[in-house]
Amino acid sequence: MTSKRSFIKIQREDMKRRIWPLALSIVGFFFALPVLALIKIEDHISSLEEGLDTLESLRRSFVQYTLAEDNGFMVVGICIMAVINAMHGMKYLHSKQESDFYGSIPVLRTQKFTAAYLNGILITAIPLIVMHLFAALLGISKGLVTAGGFGLGVQTVVILLCAYMLIYTVIVLAAVLTGHGAVTFAAATVLMFIVVAYAVLVETYASAFFITKYDTFLGENSLYLSPVTILGLLLWHESSKSGGYIYSYSTRCFVLAAIILVIAVALFFAIRAIIKIRPAESAGKAMAFEKTKAVIKIIIMIPVALSFGLLFPSISNSGTYRWMIFGLIVGAILAHATIEIIYEFDFKACIRHLISGALGAAITAVIVCLFVFDPLGYDTGLPDRGSVESAALYVPGINSGAYYVDYGYNDYLSNEERIMTKMLLRDTDSVYMLAEHGRDFASSNRMHMATPDGGYISEFDEENSSYRPISVNLRLRSGREFKRTYYIDTDDKEIYTALSDIYDTAAYKNEEYFLLSSERKPAASDIQFITYESGYYYSKDVHLNAGETKKLLDTLAADTRTLTLDVLAKEAPIGVIDLNVNESKPNRRGTYSMEIGYVYPSFKKTRALLESYGIDDGSELHSEDVDYIIAVKWSDDGEDLSERIESRAEIDKLVPNLVLDRFSDVNSTVFEVSRDINYEVHFKGSKGSSENYILRVR
Repeated sequence: MTSKRSFIKIQREDMKRRIWPLALSIVGFFFALPVLALIKIEDHISSLEEGLDTLESLRRSFVQYTLAEDNGFMVVGICIMAVINAMHGMKYLHSKQESDFYGSIPVLRTQKFTAAYLNGILITAIPLIVMHLFAALLGISKGLVTAGGFGLGVQTVVILLCAYMLIYTVIVLAAVLTGHGAVTFAAATVLMFIVVAYAVLVETYASAFFITKYDTFLGENSLYLSPVTILGLLLWHESSKSGGYIYSYSTRCFVLAAIILVIAVALFFAIRAIIKIRPAESAGKAMAFEKTKAVIKIIIMIPVALSFGLLFPSISNSGTYRWMIFGLIVGAILAHATIEIIYEFDFKACIRHLISGALGAAITAVIVCLFVFDPLGYDTGLPDRGSVESAALYVPGINSGAYYVDYGYNDYLSNEERIMTKMLLRDTDSVYMLAEHGRDFASSNRMHMATPDGGYISEFDEENSSYRPISVNLRLRSGREFKRTYYIDTDDKEIYTALSDIYDTAAYKNEEYFLLSSERKPAASDIQFITYESGYYYSKDVHLNAGETKKLLDTLAADTRTLTLDVLAKEAPIGVIDLNVNESKPNRRGTYSMEIGYVYPSFKKTRALLESYGIDDGSELHSEDVDYIIAVKWSDDGEDLSERIESRAEIDKLVPNLVLDRFSDVNSTVFEVSRDINYEVHFKGSKGSSENYILRVR
């Protein structure tokens, strides 16, 4: 027999025992929103009156840091309230007295649970909305919040509440599956981050044992594996993608928010069904359901054992596999014992349920074997040559000083990302041949390379010091992309020829050098001045008109197109040209600087143009200009062994082989230097300065 009391009365009675979470919510959001708004208003009005900032900029700042995603107090408050409301609202399930009480009165379990669940949402949502509106009205009264800014604030609240629903519901699920508050907190942590833990361990083991692993297995998808990371993805990633200062989140962001809301609702109904079969006597026990113990134990055991499997080899410099096996065994035993003790609240329980412990250890061993022996062929497999439609090749040791490229507000691509995404090599034979060589090297060195520190080839085998990493993206006709990082021997003539053939193509250079790209930005009219830098200590700013700037960039681009791999093997850059840009366009930052290209000794036209603009390109190091050289070197135990070189004969012999330290690694794949000694060159007379040089060895 059940009570005829209305659901509203049940909910009201539940709310009476939730006074302190409600008070905490009101006070917390009061300080996180209206009080913060008053502080920001005072600061912003002061800045405006003193002429330190513009009204539009202050409006953006106020909305962003008070009403929207960058109000960290509001975001953290949401997470804290999710934990408190879930654990406090469901604590009646963990108390034998309360459980017996609610079981003795004529109220459906589902009614009581639903009332507590909904109250946990209202306790957070109502204070958040009210205080947010209060803060917005304060901003409106001072002219710091426009309709667009208020709209962004409303969108932020909607997104926050959707994320809150998912986080809160997951913790409620943990509370229902357990019978003790402390265990609930641990279970909630597991539910929140267990998938992320598996993803991190997969990435770590792949980095340790797969020589050809490129970037990440999951990439940005890993952010979808936890309710907490989804919250961060919604607020910071998506808002910046939609344009930073635009008062709107992206459509994709709202779609994601709707999806997690649907997931939260589905979880609610699933939990509601679990409540019906949850044993009343589970209050006070670690787990509410006996049948879930073994499954949850194995799920937790595996990442713990895998973590220990990496811990001990990372400490040792030898015996990698021996210490890995030791770590796996120790991790599995500790995880089994700890979980069983928590389950039973009894130390003697650590020797019970050994079958499930053995099963967890066996699954862990299988996972490790997948990485160590690579039966699936990640390191040793290649797609069929005929299935490759196009390719991209990134060589870190060519043009390696290239910086991030700005395609829009807060939207950057590194040189590697741009190449792997945009390069379109239709003649794929040379790239495929490089991949074959890299695959063969990986096949013969897999076990030798297996170590959790994931170092470079030269750190494992001195005989392989000529090997260099390259990244390959083979795009298949099926639409799949095959991305790997291979090691190739640059001293091998066949490999060098293939690399040279690829480098000479326009398709390669147009992406390797952003200067040559059809997407090159900014326009010459936006460039306020250029800066030429040679070494660490020389730089000069030159203000040019749009025509002169365009001529310089076009000349530099033309000279860059003449580069060959043979030239890169003989020459190091002598300088770099920076563009100093001032843009006042929507969704773009105002001023920034970007390196657009290197200048080489063979760039005669570019050097002549720089000279006509009054720039000393600092190209040649003449021994007659050198006063003395300090060879800076240190012993293994830290003793300073530096020496001063003043002999003209020694200087004359040394100078032709010195290259500027700053640019010595730009093309390290084909241009090799020795870093055993740093040469500090001091010049005579008017130059009267010093510069750091490195000795070229080939």
